[in-house]
Amino acid sequence: MRFRRIFLIIFSAFLFNVNGMAQLDSLTEKVLDNLDTLRFAKVSFGSFKIAPYIAPVYTPETNFMISGGGLISFKVQKFDKKLNYSSIPFSFGYSLSGAIDVVVNNEIFWVEDKFRMIGEFQYKDRPDNYWGVGYEKGVNEEKSDSITGYSRQYFKFKERVMFNLGNNLFLGPVIDFNFTHASDINNYMIQDPYVHEQGNLFMPMGFGVSFEYDSRDFPSNAYKGWYLGGILAYYHDWFKSPARYFKADIIYRQYITIRRKRRVLAWQVKNVITAGDYIPWTDMAMIGGKDDLRGYTLGRFRDKDLFDAIVEYRHMFKRKRVNKKGNYDSKWGYVAWVGVGSVAPRVIEMKNWLPNGGAGIRFEIRDRMNIRVDAGIGKKEHGFYVTFKEAF
Repeated sequence: MRFRRIFLIIFSAFLFNVNGMAQLDSLTEKVLDNLDTLRFAKVSFGSFKIAPYIAPVYTPETNFMISGGGLISFKVQKFDKKLNYSSIPFSFGYSLSGAIDVVVNNEIFWVEDKFRMIGEFQYKDRPDNYWGVGYEKGVNEEKSDSITGYSRQYFKFKERVMFNLGNNLFLGPVIDFNFTHASDINNYMIQDPYVHEQGNLFMPMGFGVSFEYDSRDFPSNAYKGWYLGGILAYYHDWFKSPARYFKADIIYRQYITIRRKRRVLAWQVKNVITAGDYIPWTDMAMIGGKDDLRGYTLGRFRDKDLFDAIVEYRHMFKRKRVNKKGNYDSKWGYVAWVGVGSVAPRVIEMKNWLPNGGAGIRFEIRDRMNIRVDAGIGKKEHGFYVTFKEAF
């Protein structure tokens, strides 16, 4: 009798659990069905598509900002199925503080992928902050108009032309030019040894070589493969005759599909090394931004050398029923990441590490090209970002 009661209890619990899971699956499917009916505005001309957006954004650099922009995607060789889609994400942001941000990136794959053009253009005119050089400055100095605040006009153009040497190897020249004018500098900042010695006007230009080994199946949003790339450039500041220095930027990335496509474990290791007697405080290696340790103010932690590492899980949802395209892929997904990084005069001197983590939502606007919304948190800082393509 006791055994029968125990059996009935266990069996009832099992039925309840199965029924509950079935209801949860049904609810999840209904949610995905409704979400997948949502559409972003877009303009199409054959393979050429423009997907615009406008959204509120919060970043540590600008606080709240209204950001508008879009993603231009196309194929240079329309009927080449093996050729990846080229993309040009762009954005324009304006905040109540008067900050203006303009960003245009490009990743263009030319005919038969014989060569690639990868670059960025930025224009920024906004209030900014400078804590000083080194980890201790970033930790100990409080953000305020009287200690870290100043105004910055900034222009940057960087472009790489990568020629395909075969066997996933690419090599080519790089040009990197930027301009900074710092104004409204507070009295505390004037006493900083770097600002006092170097001043507030910089125009460094760098020329160098870039190399890549790239076995990724789709560079903008890889499911598998790995990438090893580096840039070695020599810089000369046209306003500061003694400002001559070298910079090496090395990145390793790898991607593993977990059980099925569109579920990916990705990681990145990045190392920036600068060498020279006169390195502008505006051009040192910096932690943070929308594509690195998201959540940290870009430039709060800066020094000659940088090292950081990020591990990110990417998950696009699967439907129970086929969609209009005849597959089970949902347009929606999410990511979660953890990371760590540090800065120091030399890599071997790094001993203070900055933790980082966050999560985000993804919406696919064309095959394997997403709009991303990320919320990142770091040590005493956080940030909220809306942009296109994956962080790495």
